[in-house]
Amino acid sequence: MKFDVATFTSLWLITFLCCALLTTALSRMFTRVSAFRFWAVGFYLLAASSACFTLHLTWRHDALLIATATLALQSRTLIWAGTRELFGATAPWRAGLAVTAVFCTLYAGALIFKVPTVLRAVLLALFFLPVRAATLYEVCRRRRPHLGPARLIAMIGGTIVTLNTIVPLVLVLLDRANLSLLLGNPRTTSALYAVVFAGDLLLASGLIVLAFKLQIVERDMLATLERGALERLAANRELRAQRDGRPVPGDPLGHDTPTPRQSLPGTV
Repeated sequence: MKFDVATFTSLWLITFLCCALLTTALSRMFTRVSAFRFWAVGFYLLAASSACFTLHLTWRHDALLIATATLALQSRTLIWAGTRELFGATAPWRAGLAVTAVFCTLYAGALIFKVPTVLRAVLLALFFLPVRAATLYEVCRRRRPHLGPARLIAMIGGTIVTLNTIVPLVLVLLDRANLSLLLGNPRTTSALYAVVFAGDLLLASGLIVLAFKLQIVERDMLATLERGALERLAANRELRAQRDGRPVPGDPLGHDTPTPRQSLPGTV
């Protein structure tokens, strides 16, 4: 099998479509974890972005290139929003939609009016870098115990993805813009493709593992709290029994039963 641009984009499409199906199933299994729903939609959009770029290899219309970049940006925004939801923070996805709409307008104008390639590369870096860096920041700042390996995988993937944001701009400055995915039709494959793909795959895998690990940690914390509460309740009952000097009557649920009444001697 020849590893050309079409093969790479097809592999990208299949991989993230599988990620989308997996997170969709997880969102139905763990309904309380809303992060899976955000990630599922994000991965679907990322797969759709790959499909648009695959079509652009055959039908070279600017609309397909605009859709590729717009869907890619919106998918990154939803992945960031899902990461915030995972750690209990609010996810401003409506603001993300507004930012994506602004980017779509600007990028479409850049293609329609044939602005220089360097300006298009700057536009990509200006919009993609903050949202990717924000995802990495959310993973790094949540310092919770027992999340080491899962956090490390997500951090490595997030770092690669963040650095990949400036790759189109660097390629333009090196006069190699024909190797960039989002700037046009690349004529040949590049080792950069494998790095970009590895970064996104590590980030997706790391976030899913991080969500599972976080659920396990929270379950263990709740079990510990429940066990501690039961131990304190038993200790209080024992202390009360020792203070009264006799066993505390009670039913199987631990409730006290009333003492039988006794009549007083003599005439009232």
